[in-house]
Amino acid sequence: MATVPHKISRSLRALQNRSRLFCLVSALIFCNISYAEYQLLDQIVAIAEDDAVLASDVRSKMQQIKNTLAQRGATLPPDNILYEQVLERAIIDSLQLQRAYKSGMRISDQELNEAMERIAAQNRVSLQQFRLLLEQQGQSYVAAREQTRKEMLLRNIQQRSVMRKINITESEVENFLNSEQGRTLLEPEYNIDHILLPIAAGASAAEKQSALQNITELQALAADGKFIDIKQQITAAGAQHAPLGWRTLEAVPSLFETTVSELTAEVVSDPISSDSGLHLIKIIAQRGGVQKSNIETLVRHILIKPNEIRNEDEASDLILKIRRQLDEGESFAALAKKYSDDPGSALAGGELGWNQPGKLVPAFEAMMDITPIGETSQPFESLFGWHIVEVIDRREKDFSTERAQQRARMAIAENKYDDELNNWLQQLRDDSFVEIK
Repeated sequence: MATVPHKISRSLRALQNRSRLFCLVSALIFCNISYAEYQLLDQIVAIAEDDAVLASDVRSKMQQIKNTLAQRGATLPPDNILYEQVLERAIIDSLQLQRAYKSGMRISDQELNEAMERIAAQNRVSLQQFRLLLEQQGQSYVAAREQTRKEMLLRNIQQRSVMRKINITESEVENFLNSEQGRTLLEPEYNIDHILLPIAAGASAAEKQSALQNITELQALAADGKFIDIKQQITAAGAQHAPLGWRTLEAVPSLFETTVSELTAEVVSDPISSDSGLHLIKIIAQRGGVQKSNIETLVRHILIKPNEIRNEDEASDLILKIRRQLDEGESFAALAKKYSDDPGSALAGGELGWNQPGKLVPAFEAMMDITPIGETSQPFESLFGWHIVEVIDRREKDFSTERAQQRARMAIAENKYDDELNNWLQQLRDDSFVEIK
């Protein structure tokens, strides 16, 4: 605990004076409550820089923790120990929030609304239903919103302050990629569904042909759905639904290994023959791994957007005019230089360079993907305004090494984060003025 300085800041004095005045006024209004009793009811229990920690807040948090632990059947710590822990947490949170506010960090109402909707969705209810649930439990929705805002601020200031302290060397990346954790992270996993139609060892040619016809019919039935959706037909055909679950390629039976590595998700394989019978497999989902290649597109565009002197209709008319000029043989580059409202590309004739999937806004990328090489799109609208794109070329590029390194850096950062966060919080606590009342 930091020692109390000889001089208390003006802001602290004002804060303490306001607290005393509030208590005095309350005592005068509620004459049956003595000043001392009110002090006990709600008083400042700690000063953290320019903020005060109130006893009521600490007690409220203690009660929440007690309720949670009781619901889980966990052993409750003694009140004095719990009080010290909660108070220290409140001090640390206060210091972080002050740091966030001083740095200009804010959570907008829109961000907060989206966060509340996500919380409601995680509880599988609508936002309105979530509000009602809180009220039924005696909790305030407004208070829950503000608590969520504080938690978002805490997370943001922690990430901003901690991530810049995490240093990752090239040797660390290389060592991680060669480690068991690295290999596991970069190896894809497949959720594999499976149907087996057994064939007896001494089956006749006719029986084998009948089995092949049955499995082919099941393949067609399962093409647009899940194997579980045709369970009755599977049983009727004498087959078995036997999912393999999540497996790495290494853990996939050798009979299916080549098929799994080549099979597109949600596509049913052709029948696979073994000593046991005929098999169908389907990859339901895939996770992990590193995509080895992507198609990059070399593209240029002309952007026309509404502004102070051009309304929506005028912007639409202008892009149509440019389209007609292109049809008449005018140079795309020349028109981009003359008309485009994208300052970053206009001087270069509209060129945006090579673009990977996910780099551009969805509407732009969708039009770019369907436009053939050497051709120009019709006008279309995105969040930025009206566009015309010309696809110059496409190429397949291997990103496996780059993406593996990116995944490794993210994993290493996650491994280091908790230690760095604890170090930062301790440093913040040590460098701050804190007085326990």
